[in-house]
Amino acid sequence: MGTIGEKLKPTIKNVTEKFITNTMYKLIFDETLPNFNFDFREPEAINFIEYILKRYCMKYNFYHKEASHIVEHIRSKNFDNEKPVMIIHNYQDFFELLRQFYEKDIELYFQRTDASGFPCYEQTNCFEQIWLRATPEEFSDPEQFLRKQVAMIKDTTFDKYNQETYIGNLSKLGNHPICVQNKVARTWDETSREFQITIYNKSEYDNKNLFNKAHYTLPVVRYGIYEKDGKKICHIGSIQDKKFDDITDSNLLGPIKSIRADFNKGPLRRENYIEKVEPLKLLSLSIFMNFLSKEGISEIEVPGMLVLDYDYHTKRSIQAKAQFDQEWTEEKIQKCPKAYQRDDQYLRMNYNKQDTISEIKTERLLYTVKRLLSHYPSGKVLSYPGDADSLLHLSIPPIKSKSDITGNIIQDMYSLTNNIYDTSKQER
Repeated sequence: MGTIGEKLKPTIKNVTEKFITNTMYKLIFDETLPNFNFDFREPEAINFIEYILKRYCMKYNFYHKEASHIVEHIRSKNFDNEKPVMIIHNYQDFFELLRQFYEKDIELYFQRTDASGFPCYEQTNCFEQIWLRATPEEFSDPEQFLRKQVAMIKDTTFDKYNQETYIGNLSKLGNHPICVQNKVARTWDETSREFQITIYNKSEYDNKNLFNKAHYTLPVVRYGIYEKDGKKICHIGSIQDKKFDDITDSNLLGPIKSIRADFNKGPLRRENYIEKVEPLKLLSLSIFMNFLSKEGISEIEVPGMLVLDYDYHTKRSIQAKAQFDQEWTEEKIQKCPKAYQRDDQYLRMNYNKQDTISEIKTERLLYTVKRLLSHYPSGKVLSYPGDADSLLHLSIPPIKSKSDITGNIIQDMYSLTNNIYDTSKQER
């Protein structure tokens, strides 16, 4: 790991001081962030927060107004009904679990970036953005939410794929090399890990002189694995298209288009499985499911609602538009037309699209996961969002052979996964 400043180290003192004297105010009042209220149920928690704020104001001789607003907010509990309320039952557990998450987040930052030092903004992002992952019931029990986040960020199930790993090739995909990699996601993403599948142009894959080889990245599966009642469960946070910056060509696009068309052939259980499901997201999820099965993980959960997500994307959209308008002057557009077109296209895909993004991250994600059962017929839904909680729970028993799967491309992908694990066993 690289260096980290004293104030940024993951100590309980640093975490509580930063969160109380900076993060809390912004989460309650800052109009650029999704806001929510804090309801501390222990009187000693409120006394502790007030003590930290007083000490901070005396030491630096500023922040008095903000500190006063925070104390008034948590003492009066006169909450804005339009804002969600986070109910904190055990403040000591709350801060210690946040510290544990932050400690691992620092480690993953260095793993992701190879940076020489840890920047202040990464700490800020961690403390402000982890709450984007919370469901309604987790807002009522943030200690359990953090406990689960800590378990998922510490999980090592797929660390064996932290380096990109070649798994084989398929004739249906033009015999181009297929690789997988377990990557670190960002703090604003739905989980801390993402599983990425990349298809490379076979004419360039082995050329070591090429820095950036033609490739097509399938949508990444953002996931977290934790243990409950002695059983590992995989939380699927999102399936996200990341091919915006891909370097691709007709040799790759042809097979990809063919695969997309083939996925929607044959009988499906519901018409929505065609209208609402992107075939390549289903392909990514099925490949990941095969890897889960090889690790003995059969239970999956998917959130049906994230409390802060809509507000986050609404405010992020406004900020992105303002930043774009400020950055792209007429002079800069003339100098860098291709870069402008790229940024303009990205903005059009995201600006004022919070309704679409919300649908993609909830309804369409749920349809994609449920359609998975059309290809793994032995699987079943255990409960729907709104039954026991805000999650879709399903179980897909261990896949013993490709005959347990329907769909040629998914069967072939399973064979590649199976070969990887059989080879690994032989090497051990």
